[in-house]
Amino acid sequence: MKFCYADESGLGEEHIFVMAGIVTDAARMHMTKKEWNSILDALSGMLKKPVKEFHTRHFYRGHGIWHDLTGDQRKRLMDIILKWIKERRHLIVFTAIDKKKANRHDFTDKPEYIKGGKVNYWRLAALHLMLCIQKEFQKYPATKGHTVIVFDHESAEENYTGETALDAPCWTDTYYGYNRKSRKQNKPEPLSHIIDVPYFADSKHVGMLHIADLFAYLIRHYAELKVGSEKPQYAGETEVVSSWVKEISQFMLPDSNRWPARSACECAKFFKTVAPEVILRIKDELQDNSKILVTG
Repeated sequence: MKFCYADESGLGEEHIFVMAGIVTDAARMHMTKKEWNSILDALSGMLKKPVKEFHTRHFYRGHGIWHDLTGDQRKRLMDIILKWIKERRHLIVFTAIDKKKANRHDFTDKPEYIKGGKVNYWRLAALHLMLCIQKEFQKYPATKGHTVIVFDHESAEENYTGETALDAPCWTDTYYGYNRKSRKQNKPEPLSHIIDVPYFADSKHVGMLHIADLFAYLIRHYAELKVGSEKPQYAGETEVVSSWVKEISQFMLPDSNRWPARSACECAKFFKTVAPEVILRIKDELQDNSKILVTG
């Protein structure tokens, strides 16, 4: 059995919205939690004040409790954290939405993803994340791919996704090859590898959500630097962020899991239509040194 801890970045005025999750086997989760708590304890000692949560947006910009650390110190700490994440070798699943593209899309046949006349990016991304998990882990034998999803509780009330997990919309069936009309006696249920409804937890008590937040922030920031909706705040920022995302990209699920390049069904085409074009092939491009970006 697996656990996917997921968080988002970009619910404000940002151009791009990203939801990312860290996926771990239940048997390996305990050690990751223990080591992450040790990292937070070490940071608390360095700052001489308790670090109960690690919000990447505050850490990266030096806000709040991170104010007294220099940019070089925060960069070195990020290098250390990413090196540790790399050693843990957990999988990364994510999805991304270009808000302008989503806002132009016709949601007449998907009214549940519109709230107050606006696209509910969180809810739409959560659906795609579940589809990505189902598509990948249904390949596993027996129950080894069964996954419990845990989101940050801050999004619980407004964006509840339980009904989607229990009764996935018919238009998503083709994404993972499900045949709703099959007459097999032991036909699997839709989203059969998503265990129960997603759960919501307080990130103060669940450190794995901090790591998901880190992934979401870095991927979103990387994408926005590439499209130019965020300008570099210091010389070489684009290259630094690119190197960090490259480090974690080797543990991402394949690009084709999110946005198939060929033979895509209508469901996959929809998610590709609202995705930021600049990161459709993020894993392949970052794993090819010749294609590492340099943008102004």
